[in-house]
Amino acid sequence: MKIVICLMFILIFTSLFGGLYFLVRDPSHSIRTVRSLTYRISLSIALVLALVFSAWMGWIKPHGVQPLIQSTAAPIRN
Repeated sequence: MKIVICLMFILIFTSLFGGLYFLVRDPSHSIRTVRSLTYRISLSIALVLALVFSAWMGWIKPHGVQPLIQSTAAPIRN
């Protein structure tokens, strides 16, 4: 699953920089820029859905921020 996630990130970044290239080099044909950014958004949505599905199936284990452990000792007063 990690390989699929990494591949999706590479495709997303490739599409993002492709859109930037078409925006800078060929502003008269903006359809290529829009198409490239549409691919990026579609890939991003597919990545999020794949992560949610993988967590639901138990293939990946999401984890959160560990809570800060509170000390039971008395506070030091000046």
